[in-house]
Amino acid sequence: MDTTTLFLAIALILVVMATAFHVAGRGRRDQPYWGTWTVANLVLAAALTAYVFLDDLPRFFMATVPNGLLVLGFGMRWLAARQFGGRDTRNWMVWGPCALFVGLCAIPAVAGSYSAVYTIVNVILCATAFATAAEFWRDRADRLPSRIGLVFAYGIMGASFAVRVGQGLFAAGDIVRYLPEDTLLEIHLVVGVLHAVGAGAFALSLAYERGNLELRHAADHDALTGLLNRGAFEARLRRRLEHGCGNFALAVFDVDHFKGINDTYGHAAGDEALRTCAQVCRSIVRDGDMVARIGGEEFAVLLDGLSANEARATVERIRRTMKATIISAGERRFRISISAGIHHVGAGSRDFDALMRVADEGLYAAKNGGRDRIEEAAAMSA
Repeated sequence: MDTTTLFLAIALILVVMATAFHVAGRGRRDQPYWGTWTVANLVLAAALTAYVFLDDLPRFFMATVPNGLLVLGFGMRWLAARQFGGRDTRNWMVWGPCALFVGLCAIPAVAGSYSAVYTIVNVILCATAFATAAEFWRDRADRLPSRIGLVFAYGIMGASFAVRVGQGLFAAGDIVRYLPEDTLLEIHLVVGVLHAVGAGAFALSLAYERGNLELRHAADHDALTGLLNRGAFEARLRRRLEHGCGNFALAVFDVDHFKGINDTYGHAAGDEALRTCAQVCRSIVRDGDMVARIGGEEFAVLLDGLSANEARATVERIRRTMKATIISAGERRFRISISAGIHHVGAGSRDFDALMRVADEGLYAAKNGGRDRIEEAAAMSA
């Protein structure tokens, strides 16, 4: 296949993907990366079309127009990747590399050297492609399969640009025009076809996968505190009891006099008290422990693999930290206390309802005993 056909094929793919991005982002003002991806693909399509008519352009524009558009398009893709990851973005990320390239081409010694222009543009494109791959790699903790596909798509494109940098540095004498028509160009364009398809398809599928992940997270978590909700906590605890995996402790606690907090300071202050309670719990328990908001002002903590004394000490630390924390809501400052019931569960326990009932009995005992305290629930038969 000749290079002109490859250039136009990639341009067509980019336009198709730009249309898909536009449709996907329609009406989603909180997701600016769709618009950025759309414009980036159109700019890249224009750059590839310009390469087809390269010989019809004046010399300065031969160096700057297609190459500048290519740098601009990849800069916008880097920007879109940062937007997708929720990271800080600046206009210089788009215009800086492009302005740098055009500025260098304005230097007669650079513009007059085919190999210099060729090497500079590929250095910038190589850096931008790898930077974009790095943006997607940074969030790999979500384990979404399409993320790896995007890293690969930008990685192979960056590697192809790197090979062209080597050509510009070590085979400068063979470069007699701004775009050498050789076998390396054909290979580069084939990589470009794979990149255009992969980068577009994987971007769409990654957004879909992340949307599903967010929906599952919303279904399992409390919107106010970010903790597990009652349904998710119950389902996970039931699964644990069914498998009978080792000892653990269950603590159930609530905020003392919570209605009075709402009545005195307002519901916004009450919400802040609940968020603070969640933050304190997360800061004290271990990563493998479960924390949930299971009612209005009621929370539950599952502490895995601790002895009865260790579990009580952990819950006591939550109680003391909570009481010492000053909560701010507007101009209001106040403190809260919690009452808790704790029950240490043996490996043979299986009954979820009975377990929760015993833990609740400990909570009621703490509240009836004066609040701001912890009561250990009576032993429960398996």
